[in-house]
Amino acid sequence: MIDPYDFQNLKLPDIAEYECAKAGHIYPAGTSTLQISATQGQIGFLKKPSEVEPKYVAIVPIAGVNPMYLNVVLQKNIQQFMHVFKAGINIQFDELANFKVQLHNVETQVAIAQLFSNLDDKIEVGIQIDQQLKNQKQWMLSKMFI
Repeated sequence: MIDPYDFQNLKLPDIAEYECAKAGHIYPAGTSTLQISATQGQIGFLKKPSEVEPKYVAIVPIAGVNPMYLNVVLQKNIQQFMHVFKAGINIQFDELANFKVQLHNVETQVAIAQLFSNLDDKIEVGIQIDQQLKNQKQWMLSKMFI
């Protein structure tokens, strides 16, 4: 049953494996990334297997945790975490063990992940339409004074 109010309060090591990204290593699709060097709390998500820059931590959810759901929870909680644990312009890797996360049941995780995935898809379509309109404008302006 989908219930957004029924969840466990845990810490990141309870639901994910994470490491400082290694140059040349390909991380799997569904990996979340968190910039820890010169950071403002940037969190990313790998839609396909990719390399991750060394200034990031690669966060891979354990079995039973929806990757997109974990990414949403990380984005929800990053500012609170940074307020407490950011050291200057960096986040210390060891402090990630204190990153608080919420864990819903699998059905609720899937529903939340699908909602945000659909929003991301709509945003991407909007960006593509915007770029097409900019291209049309440039073409029209170029033909205007022939």
